[in-house]
Amino acid sequence: MPISTKTFNDQAIRGISRLTEQANAYQEQIASGKKDLRPSQDPVAAARLSAIKEMEADVSRFTDNMGSAKTRLGLSDTVLESVQNILIRANELAIQAANDTNMPADRLAIRAEIVQLRDSLIGLANTTDDRGQALFGGYMTRETPFVTNANGAVSYAGDTGQTTVLASDDLALPTAVNGADAFMRIETDEGPVSVFDIFNGLAASLETAGDSATALTMSGGQVRIDVSAERAPQLHEFTISGPLGSARISAELVAGSPDALVAAINAVSDTTGLTAVAETNGSGVFVTAQAGGEIGFGNYQIAGERIAASPLSKGMTITPINDQNAASGASRMLVDSDQAISASIEKLWSGIKHIGLQRARVGAYFNAADIQSEALNRKDLLVAETRSGIEDADMAEVISKLQSLLVNRDAAQQVFAKLSQQSLFDFLR
Repeated sequence: MPISTKTFNDQAIRGISRLTEQANAYQEQIASGKKDLRPSQDPVAAARLSAIKEMEADVSRFTDNMGSAKTRLGLSDTVLESVQNILIRANELAIQAANDTNMPADRLAIRAEIVQLRDSLIGLANTTDDRGQALFGGYMTRETPFVTNANGAVSYAGDTGQTTVLASDDLALPTAVNGADAFMRIETDEGPVSVFDIFNGLAASLETAGDSATALTMSGGQVRIDVSAERAPQLHEFTISGPLGSARISAELVAGSPDALVAAINAVSDTTGLTAVAETNGSGVFVTAQAGGEIGFGNYQIAGERIAASPLSKGMTITPINDQNAASGASRMLVDSDQAISASIEKLWSGIKHIGLQRARVGAYFNAADIQSEALNRKDLLVAETRSGIEDADMAEVISKLQSLLVNRDAAQQVFAKLSQQSLFDFLR
């Protein structure tokens, strides 16, 4: 079929244009260093590059999560270290206050510092991170986790949730410890107490140290016991000593009813050499020692009482009496053993060890986040190398192709120019 001059010219021009476009594409690859990975040019490589970009986004997100986790955990450890230092300082003050050479004014001065340390402790427990989220609130990160009421007692308004971030598609790592575990569950011989209760108890024991005793001995052979008890039955235990020896007393006491205490003392009369009778038309208990010996009391425990209290509301008032049941000396109040400064010292040591364990937990979480960060960095490097292998152009190959294409294009242009200048007369000569 004959081809017209117009058709020939159009085809030649389109061919040269395609060569020019391809040359421009090669030049863009040389300038950018990247292959042309449009789906129309290389659908397989374009699909692989899309998958690699998604993987890069995941690695970047998980890396940011690890950075956030390590920031929170680092701040948590710093706060807990400060808490531990406060507990150590309080323990030093308590040991100083337990010295019998201290006057009431000295203990009150120490108490003032203890109260200040407690307030600092509350501030640390309510620390927030750089986004304003509570470190120790559990899942309740937007609330103030520790709240002080009018009586100075501190309650926890957070929860026991464990805040986490994703370190990979199937691994979540903690970013803190919750406030309940960190501050509210310090194990003691009487059960768990909060670190704030320990400070409040120490402050109370310093305030009441001169008005009470956890152990005492009365001479003269006779005493009167008045128990400050609740209306509901509550177990009271103490060691009582007489001329023959000592015995442990246990009785559920009710306010205004001395019968249970009388029965408990008389039940060990053969061991102690002590007898008890209830006051007629009263709530007191009269205890008499054989041959006028001494009567001692110690290791007093009231069920449910875990820390010292102020003002004193529970205990036994012991008064030496004469044969007419009249007071023959000063009364002393026997209080729960936890009212003693020494009991607060023991609890402070428990608190110091407990906070140390919480710091160990935080450290373990931080190490896990650090290890995961290193793994993500290695993965990020591998992904970058894979992406480079997909999209980076082979410069030597591209330049060679460009040079070859330019030679072909120039030759085609020269042929087209030569043919387009000839006419029918050139062929007839």
